[in-house]
Amino acid sequence: MISAAIKSAASYSLSSIQYLSSMSSSGTTRYTTWFGTYSSSNLATLKTQYNRINDVFNTKSMSFDCTCTEENTYAYVYPNIPYKIHLCPAFWSAPTTGTDTKGGTLVHETSHFTAVAGTSDYAYGQSACKTLAKSNPTKALGNADSHEYFSENNPKLL
Repeated sequence: MISAAIKSAASYSLSSIQYLSSMSSSGTTRYTTWFGTYSSSNLATLKTQYNRINDVFNTKSMSFDCTCTEENTYAYVYPNIPYKIHLCPAFWSAPTTGTDTKGGTLVHETSHFTAVAGTSDYAYGQSACKTLAKSNPTKALGNADSHEYFSENNPKLL
């Protein structure tokens, strides 16, 4: 189950890189929904972040601790302990496709590592992330759930 989630997360992150690389210079609905007003510097930051996220799934040795018992928690990491993810009960019941998926959870958690993107949890859930993107694009760039939802792209935005 974990290996399938890693494969899904790698696919999500690669798809995000490809999407960002093919984006026009004016932004898109998908981009602005999760990261707010377009700027070339923000786009460059996102490309770097997703390349680092993808690199973890393809070249780093990851470890998983499955002893977490916090019922409504998907996972957590210690940002300065790279590539170790603590998986919690909500992770195991997460879907494989759609929103708040196992693969999306791994994208979210991997983005927290200081060596990757150093994201925080400014907003949780699609509604709060959309509001954050409108009100504070800089914080949206540093928000783990925004990275997850951009990668999952559900519902599909162009």
